Amino acid sequence: MDDAGPRLLLVLPQFAQDPASGAARSMTAIASLLTGCGWRVRALSTTVSEAGRTLDPVTFLADLGVHIERRSHRGPELHYRHRGIEFRAVVTDRRLRLESWEKVDGRRFDLAFAEELSAFRPDVMLTYGMHPGDLRRQRLAIRNGIAVVFGLRNEAYFGFREWSHLAGVLTPSRYLSDRYRDDCGLETTPLFAPLDPAEVRAETHDPIFITMVNPSARKGVDFFARLAHRMSVARPDLPFLVVESEGGAGTLLAAGDRAGVDLRRHENIMISRAVPSPKDIFAPTRVLVVPSLAEPGARVVGEALVNGVPPVVSDRGGLPEMCCGAGRVLPLVDDSSLDVWCDTIISLMDDDELYGAERARALDAAAAFDPATLRPQYDAFFRRFVH
Repeated sequence: MDDAGPRLLLVLPQFAQDPASGAARSMTAIASLLTGCGWRVRALSTTVSEAGRTLDPVTFLADLGVHIERRSHRGPELHYRHRGIEFRAVVTDRRLRLESWEKVDGRRFDLAFAEELSAFRPDVMLTYGMHPGDLRRQRLAIRNGIAVVFGLRNEAYFGFREWSHLAGVLTPSRYLSDRYRDDCGLETTPLFAPLDPAEVRAETHDPIFITMVNPSARKGVDFFARLAHRMSVARPDLPFLVVESEGGAGTLLAAGDRAGVDLRRHENIMISRAVPSPKDIFAPTRVLVVPSLAEPGARVVGEALVNGVPPVVSDRGGLPEMCCGAGRVLPLVDDSSLDVWCDTIISLMDDDELYGAERARALDAAAAFDPATLRPQYDAFFRRFVH
């Protein structure tokens, strides 16, 4: 790689490869994409995961085939190279969360951040988070002549007004850009997150399951619990796979309890822990179900398209946009919506001719997430901030 190329420092308050965070993985994918057009990229992160204490970052990286160098520098760190990026991860206690890690390790992280600014001398810093520590680091970067680009991946910042220090803001969808323009006049750049087929596409596809990822409240676990119960009663031969992330088996069962149904009795509903790669989700998936209540731009929908898996999604937020004309977009009102969801999913499970056509549509739509298509757009966006 040309040492004279522009330099980007990715700074994340959580594990860059966090399987429970589409935002973290999307930001890492964006940074990796730039390495293919002359950028030098380093990343500084913690090992905090939205999956909580269940994730061991060392084991997780080893499963990805990543060679790790352990170092002790005011505390344990992991240094590794993956997909063109040099990573430096400050190891944090697995019990810590995004809201709490800084109280314990914030000083250590700030010192590592200052070292990266001095040694690497980035032109651009790509980051997210607006906690006091995040803002402090962003302003330090600006004082050092570094342009700060913010990855705005959700709707958590409505009402927030401290945007003026940023050089640019990226969103994953036009929907989210429009929402923030309406909220506070913030101008942003919507670009789909790049999805590398080598990372996302399963080598083999055995389409068996109706799959849901992350059974949490915001992802529509209450609606899904009622849907899975109704379908399991009517068609116990159709298998469900629920992949844990922020939400897990406990949140799914609790949603069933709230609906007055015992999901434990349905042997066709299987639970999987968070997996190292999207490939592991989609290899056995026939249909992806995304009944989110609010969704700015679900990465998992793009991953389904890359695998030729038809997504069945709610009509909320950026989900219709993410489908790119493929899959099915259905209303999410109340239990009156269950019939159309059941009928749609059953038809995709039973009708092989229909499924083949929907699979072809999904693969065609996946072109919108192709790194080769997106790379020049991202490169042009970031080079605006290099002086």
